[in-house]
Amino acid sequence: MAPLTGRLLLFAGIGDVIALGWCIATAGLTPAIVVIQGISALRAWRYRFYSLWLALVPGLVGLLFALDLPMLALPGSGMFSNLASFGSFLISAATIAALILFGNQRNLAAREWRARYEHLRREQKQQVASLEASNNDLRDRLRRMEALGESLRAISSSLSLDDVLRQILDSLAYMLGVQRIDDAALSLIRRTDLEHRILHANRHAADWANTLAQAVIASQRTILLDQHEIEQRPEWAVLAHYGFRAALSVPLFDPEQPNYVHGALSVVSHQEEAFSLAEERHLTSFSIQAMIAIRNAELHVELSRQQAMLSTVLHDMADGLIVYDDQGAVYLDNAIARRALAQSAAHNGRLATQLADFATYLHQAGDSRIWEVHDGNDDDKRYYRIHGTLVSTSPDKRLAVLVLHDITSQKMQEQQRREFIAKVSHELRNPLNTLQGYLKIVLKESDSIGKLNERQREFLQEVDSSARRLAKRIAELIDLNRSETGQLKLNLVRTNVIDLIIATCMQQQQQVKERDIELVWEVPDQLPDIVADEERISQVLVNLIENAAKATAAGGKITVSAELQHPYIHIHVTDTGTGIPPEQFDKVFRSFYSGGNGISKGLHLGLGLAICKQFVEAHNGNIWIAYSEVGKGTRFSFSLPLQRERALSANTDDGAIAQ
Repeated sequence: MAPLTGRLLLFAGIGDVIALGWCIATAGLTPAIVVIQGISALRAWRYRFYSLWLALVPGLVGLLFALDLPMLALPGSGMFSNLASFGSFLISAATIAALILFGNQRNLAAREWRARYEHLRREQKQQVASLEASNNDLRDRLRRMEALGESLRAISSSLSLDDVLRQILDSLAYMLGVQRIDDAALSLIRRTDLEHRILHANRHAADWANTLAQAVIASQRTILLDQHEIEQRPEWAVLAHYGFRAALSVPLFDPEQPNYVHGALSVVSHQEEAFSLAEERHLTSFSIQAMIAIRNAELHVELSRQQAMLSTVLHDMADGLIVYDDQGAVYLDNAIARRALAQSAAHNGRLATQLADFATYLHQAGDSRIWEVHDGNDDDKRYYRIHGTLVSTSPDKRLAVLVLHDITSQKMQEQQRREFIAKVSHELRNPLNTLQGYLKIVLKESDSIGKLNERQREFLQEVDSSARRLAKRIAELIDLNRSETGQLKLNLVRTNVIDLIIATCMQQQQQVKERDIELVWEVPDQLPDIVADEERISQVLVNLIENAAKATAAGGKITVSAELQHPYIHIHVTDTGTGIPPEQFDKVFRSFYSGGNGISKGLHLGLGLAICKQFVEAHNGNIWIAYSEVGKGTRFSFSLPLQRERALSANTDDGAIAQ
């Protein structure tokens, strides 16, 4: 827009000059000239801020009239000509005055702009100088940060603790400048002492590092020393002894324990004012990363040690170990587990499938379990007890841990024991039955076979009593053997618990009374019927009553009671006997354990409670010691579930239920 305006103004000025020249040449001084001069003056005033040369035309015309040139005079001109000349002169004077005024204003503005330009120029120079200083500081910081970054990368590149400690000292010297650092030390707390790593151990002793580290650890803050403090304060005499004039030491805070100082990082120099607050900030930042690298290296060392120990344990443990992830893949195993799986696969076994199924169950159920499984054919059958548990290595990762304990030899020994018990019981039962038969004949038909005196009869009755006890022990062995081999069969019928308890107690009442012990029963008027094997449950009660009688002294009392605790019926046998110590609670139900009742009279194999446990659990119940106090008595309790009609109908259809 500006170039176009300039051209238009140029053409306008040229037009004014041509018009004035034509008027002067043809008519001399006329009012037309004054009009053109006025228009030119107005144009100059309008565009005074654009250009001042437009005022030349109206100004020069006035000067021509002021000079009263003859060529401008017209013949016969009078007062009108004089008025035109005077008006033209006034326009020229005004134009020239305006030209001078605006020229002066332009000069003043130019001087003002020149002053402002000089001021801005000085400010620019100051800003440039400040920017150069900031740039230099930024370059220095960038160099330090690059050095710090290179140092940290070098430190983090190794997980060996010795390499990390050595790299920390090398990186520290590189970061702060080799020229200003005469020595550096990394001090770490090891139990109650300090361990020092010195950059130039052959040049300076470690006592200066020990002095700085102890002061930093005690105060838990950074120490920055100049020459004056080193020379004047006695605690820094060791630094002055080596000629150090500047020292800087920062604490190493444990990232896992922010309030615990793990050691110190120290640098010393023979130069005055070698370290400033900037070096203190950089060294503090470096110390944080260095401590993280030290902690990572220490954790790596500890992890390597634990991994080596774990590998040793896995290799040397007697049981197999196999760990599954939640996808069913093997996460970890040992040689014994691999050998067991390989042996199973060689004999077309299903051990691998069973273990995977157990792992899936653990992930779904979320609890611990113990299984006993067998694998392989008869000739190569192996038995395993598998302990399974679920562990969480992280909030979103769980592992199923299975421990395989080979119990094949134990199972073989149990099998041999059961076969031996079965053979011995069979061999003993036949002659014992014969002995009991002849004893009955002798005792009942003594008149026909020969008169017995009172003492002979007493001896024979004692023999008969011992034979009955021996027959009962043999029966216990047979029952226990059947239960362990899964051959125990229950004859389930609808049973009235109250009638069963009363009938059993009445059968045992005379035997207990002979020991001068009172046997009572306390049962409610009504209890729901259950589906049970009456003979087996009655035997459980008999065994509990006999055990209570053996543990109860003369004058004591045995109470049999029952109660409904839905969905079970609980039956209790309480005595006032010697009691059972708490440490024996878990032992009394074991086979052949006879130390639980305090008093053991006569032939006693420790099978009564074990058989009770087998019979009760075969009914899906439970047996336990409700309470016991030494010297005051014991209560044994067992529970029987309330079976539904379908249990009885199943028993009617199938006959006996194998357990």
